[in-house]
Amino acid sequence: MSETPTFDIAIIGAGPGALCAAHGLANLGFSVGVFERARALRPIGAALGLAEAGYKALALIDADLATQVRALAANPQRQLLMRPNGEVLFSDESPLAGTPFTWLAWYNLQSSLHNTLPPTVSLHLNHKFVNFTKVADASKTPLRLHFENQPDVGARVLIGADGYYSVVRGLTVGDGAPLYTGTMTWRGILPRQILAPLAEPFAEGAGFQLVVGDQKNFWIMDAGAEVLAWGGTALHPTSEKSTDVLAMVLQVFDQWTPFVERVIRATDPTTIVETGVFDREPVSQWGDRERITLLGDAAHPMRPSLGLGATMAFEDAVALTKKLKGLNLQDTPSVAKALTDYEEERIAIATPLQLKARQGGEASHASDQADQLKIGFELALAARRHREMTISD
Repeated sequence: MSETPTFDIAIIGAGPGALCAAHGLANLGFSVGVFERARALRPIGAALGLAEAGYKALALIDADLATQVRALAANPQRQLLMRPNGEVLFSDESPLAGTPFTWLAWYNLQSSLHNTLPPTVSLHLNHKFVNFTKVADASKTPLRLHFENQPDVGARVLIGADGYYSVVRGLTVGDGAPLYTGTMTWRGILPRQILAPLAEPFAEGAGFQLVVGDQKNFWIMDAGAEVLAWGGTALHPTSEKSTDVLAMVLQVFDQWTPFVERVIRATDPTTIVETGVFDREPVSQWGDRERITLLGDAAHPMRPSLGLGATMAFEDAVALTKKLKGLNLQDTPSVAKALTDYEEERIAIATPLQLKARQGGEASHASDQADQLKIGFELALAARRHREMTISD
């Protein structure tokens, strides 16, 4: 009978937060196994925003990696806001131009983190985690992980980084399914050249366009070299996925400004991602306060209105790495204290942000959202220009 493979730390999930944690923990000398249910890491139609705090956290894990990731992203230079009928509300330099903020293709971020994993990290695809068993025998590895149609794995610490529908969270917190917010999203990515020639705000350099109205939102942005990303949100009674995602998203944004339909139709339908927007009520404990904890969306799922998903996951990884530094993972009391301290620190930060993101998500479908965004963009750009003038003087 073959011996059960054993890791110092097992991470469930292979998203950016999980892989960032794998980098940090491997740099401490731990052996790390990352277990992902997908059969392959494949490009998906999603982009994310990463600002100064996100890059700072990533640099604390690996400065060279943070530089590499930034080189794949795009800082918006021009910005356009309009109503669905084409009425322009804002067209100017982006308030974010020249700042550390970037848009980045999700898959490019995941690929960078994956391709640079230290040799003490192993990635195991097609591993659907189902449960764990605590081993009472002190001479043996304390956790035994069980997967669907795959051999068991031993681990000294288990980190659930498996997203909104976290199986690990279901076993430790047991708070049921995530809460559907009443909003659906559709996201896509496509090569920029497919839509050439492009007009404002994409004609010269990186652009960002928002179309807002009818209690819906649609955005298009440069998300790296020659990559455009888009996303749309709308109120929807259920989170059930449609049988024809292309037809659905075209229906939701029917009769909107022609560029919206053009972008959607230019996207490979098989890569369009359709998901409900979920969150959860904050909790006071994520793991078992012994050898198991959570990270990223598994720990503190929140609506995307703040654009902090990746940043929060990276900051989780930094905090967890610091708490486990120098520990003997066979010393249960020390590990338990480290994980408890990690959770208390991060829960104090995440809880108010979860609530703020919920409020922002609800406001994003208000009837006057376009007018509020116009005011916000104008004020932000004016404030940035004032700061630049003050510095130059």
